[in-house]
Amino acid sequence: MATAYAAEAIVLRSFRTGEADRVVHLLTPAGRVNVIAKGARKTTAKMGARLEPMTRIEAMIQPGKSDLSTITGAHVQWTGDDLRRDPIRVLAATAGIEAVVRLFPEPEADRRLFDGLARYLVAMTEPLGDDVRVGADVLTLAFVLKLLALAGWRPEVAACVGCGGTVEVFDAAAGCAYCSACGSGIPLDQTSADAVGRLIGEPLGALLELPPAQRAAIVRVCRAMAEEHGGVRLALLGLTATG
Repeated sequence: MATAYAAEAIVLRSFRTGEADRVVHLLTPAGRVNVIAKGARKTTAKMGARLEPMTRIEAMIQPGKSDLSTITGAHVQWTGDDLRRDPIRVLAATAGIEAVVRLFPEPEADRRLFDGLARYLVAMTEPLGDDVRVGADVLTLAFVLKLLALAGWRPEVAACVGCGGTVEVFDAAAGCAYCSACGSGIPLDQTSADAVGRLIGEPLGALLELPPAQRAAIVRVCRAMAEEHGGVRLALLGLTATG
């Protein structure tokens, strides 16, 4: 039997299985890990409450013979309770977690991904500007754009790559922006393109206010890049950022 080990982990998803167990998807610095928490749904079980999505824990994991390990202990490092109390923030954070799950499906080590998700979830509990819904949406867009860049699919939108002129369209296959004379693609105005650059380049939470049209344009860029290069659809992102 493989040796049990301790790992920092963020709970991504949790599903019921059997009569009293849960299957839990974790993100650790060493990659994605799927575990079963035996008896976690029993009323006397202490570990069940520690395995809610968005919780950061130190987990004790016993590797199994299949791709499903067993979690035998969990010490909470960050509860996420403040986040889960606000349905607006929860909906946005769920979109961010969905993006992690879809864009990084393989169990590969990535400390930057783990730390980035941890920072994003904490930032979602902090002041989000005058309109919490807008602030949560913009924070999520910034996070997803950073995920795309981390995956190697950073959209290049500072100027038309053909002539250096004003951005008018975005070509997801090429991963870059053009003016209408040099290329074609989905609509993207220069102001929205500038916002994309700021959201990628500045720390999470530095920009929390964007008009609806700019948010919608950035959603289109994110979804187009994810579908073109990752073969995945970011459905939840569109629901939160344009709502």
